[in-house]
This record gives sequence, structure tokens and C-alpha cells, in this order.
Amino acid sequence: MNAEHRAMALVASALDIQGAVSASDDMHSLAAWSSLAHARLALELEAELGRQLTGEEVAGITSVSAVAKLLG
Repeated sequence: MNAEHRAMALVASALDIQGAVSASDDMHSLAAWSSLAHARLALELEAELGRQLTGEEVAGITSVSAVAKLLG
């Protein structure tokens, strides 16, 4: 699974979205993307990466593509 598909799955899981999440989705297009969901997403991303995110990285998680970039 490539980084983009992993990112879509991670965002859907963290935001508890049952439907499809697209690569172009961001925090403004997904109603479920609340501050609490953002924190869950950061935690799930840290678990996936096996390391803590920096504050700058957490603040930069604003879209599925940003998550994919972190996943490399």
C-alpha cells in the first residue's frame, strides 16, 4: 500500500469515517475533522511512524496529502 492509500486509511480511522476519504480531502472538507479528531490522528500517525511528531509536524497535519507526506 502506498503512502497516499495509507494516509487515506489512517485519516478515515482516526476520524471514524465509515465512507470514503479521498487524497484531496483536508480539515475543511471533512466535517469529522475536529480538534479532538486531529489529536487522535496525530497519535495514530505517531504509532504508525514509531516516533513522536514535533509540534510543527502536528500543526502541519491539515490534509490527507500532508499525512501521506509524513508517511513518505
